[in-house]
Amino acid sequence: MSAFRLPFSFDPQQLQADLQQVATEEWIRHYRNEEYEGDWALAPLRSVAGHPAVIHATPIGLKDDFYKNTPLLERCAYFKAILAQFKCPLGSARLMRLGAGARILEHSDYMGEDAVQEVRLHIPVQTNNQVRFMVDHTPVVMQIGECWYADFSKPHRVDNNGTAPRIHLVIDCLLNDWLKNMLLTSQISHFLQSIGIETRFEPVSTDAFLPGISIENGIVSIDLDQLKYPGDVLHEAGHIAVTPAPQRASITLNATENDPQAMGQEIATIVWSYAALKAIGLPENVVFHPHGYKGCSDWHIDNFTTGNYVGLPLLKWMGMTDDAFPKMLRWLR
Repeated sequence: MSAFRLPFSFDPQQLQADLQQVATEEWIRHYRNEEYEGDWALAPLRSVAGHPAVIHATPIGLKDDFYKNTPLLERCAYFKAILAQFKCPLGSARLMRLGAGARILEHSDYMGEDAVQEVRLHIPVQTNNQVRFMVDHTPVVMQIGECWYADFSKPHRVDNNGTAPRIHLVIDCLLNDWLKNMLLTSQISHFLQSIGIETRFEPVSTDAFLPGISIENGIVSIDLDQLKYPGDVLHEAGHIAVTPAPQRASITLNATENDPQAMGQEIATIVWSYAALKAIGLPENVVFHPHGYKGCSDWHIDNFTTGNYVGLPLLKWMGMTDDAFPKMLRWLR
């Protein structure tokens, strides 16, 4: 999963209003001439020392606090409010304009590593349905006001085949615990949505069965302010997945109700969770973390990583997999 949406939604009208604050002379042609054809320009919102004409970005600058707000950002109250919602160190932030008929040629970016691993987020401010954004040879469709993560260390390209410029707010962030949990949860949510399990990011009762997670009528609600372990979302969704189709829409999980018959069989859910994490590309300890599974997380990891798939016959009986496990024939029973 090289790209997925994060649980933010920003107001298109306010995005457009701030875009109008950018003067013509504040757009600066991108310096990597070999990577594009046509109009590709930037308007810095955060830059090295806050200089309005510096568009170079480097991951090491996030750690050393090189980046400051530019005068343009100080004029754009909504862009500034958006940046304040990200509870992680921020580096470069800029508006990136790809003109009508222009294209960014396929390339890969260095995103840093270890203590200076950089995460790049995109928020479309202006776009059209003729933009073709490819990440790792897979199309990514972003709408105005959405927030997307993509792994730009992988090959990517953009073609604007429309008649108007495509403009994104692009934010470089330093990976911290808050952002790591945000990315993991969003990635899991993206996967669940893709297989037909609905997820919503919304407040959850503080007495929920698991902190920050609730299931009602077959829908998984996630409260990021309370959620402790993103992998728990995948496990709880597994209860929905292994439940017969006619019963899925009525599944409810809360602090006082945990009917094994309604929630599916726990062992099937555990082995399903392993298949799901492998499909997403997550480490085993994201789901089988030390604070879950009654202290038996390491036992589950040892079994699964050595090919001892406890509970596999049940998934086979449900018609969800075969001897090719952890590949699945279908994700929903």
